[in-house]
Amino acid sequence: MTSAAGLEARDVSKVFFSGSTPVWALEGVSLDLAPGSFTCIVGPSGCGKSTLLRIVGGLEQLTSGEVVRARTDTRIPEAFVFQEHGVFPWMTVADNVAFGLRMSRASASERTARTKDWIARVGLTTFADHYPHQLSGGMRQRVAIARAFATGSPVLLMDEPLGALDAQTRQLMQEELLTLWESERKTVLMVTHDIEEAILLGDRILVMSARPGRITHDITVPFPRPRTVGIERDPAFVELRHEIWSLLKDDVRASEEDA
Repeated sequence: MTSAAGLEARDVSKVFFSGSTPVWALEGVSLDLAPGSFTCIVGPSGCGKSTLLRIVGGLEQLTSGEVVRARTDTRIPEAFVFQEHGVFPWMTVADNVAFGLRMSRASASERTARTKDWIARVGLTTFADHYPHQLSGGMRQRVAIARAFATGSPVLLMDEPLGALDAQTRQLMQEELLTLWESERKTVLMVTHDIEEAILLGDRILVMSARPGRITHDITVPFPRPRTVGIERDPAFVELRHEIWSLLKDDVRASEEDA
């Protein structure tokens, strides 16, 4: 399946105020996401990565610039996956996965069918009637990912979606996310602190500077798809990881000193 929507940000800037003092989180950020592409953003802490994602998704107002969305169905906004699961603790797995479909006013029959399908695709069929507190962290994140995919939105925005998981679960979830994305080809914009994860998942990696955040480099990932975590042993993978870290380390050091 191929995504029918892309996304473009044009000269986006964002200023917050600390009292009367302006603090520029983003300055002049532009990006153009091709339909069905997977783009990762890396950058030092506090550089505005999450702010940019929230602006793109309509959760945060920009100060200047614009975001252009190419939606095929205006009922369905961009779908989000956050780091801390974002699942509703009072809802079952099935109700959580169906939530976005209810918000977009999908019919009861469509909600039931799509919810059942996506619960099965993330391996949680036997847990459909469980509540989040009865699940492991990895299982809760599967629920969040299934809910985002189930909405039918062609654009998926992910903010450190695997960042709270232990190393083994994170690696497993990376491969599962790759499999789901390969089958759906949604347009994905994902924030991550993990350079290896960005290379494994992304078609492109956007490198951001320290605050005010700007895109300093736009890197095309050279590895063909489909991919598995085994590419991390490829010398070219190691070389690309080193290249990206070299681009980041001075800004990372500066952001730590300013913290």
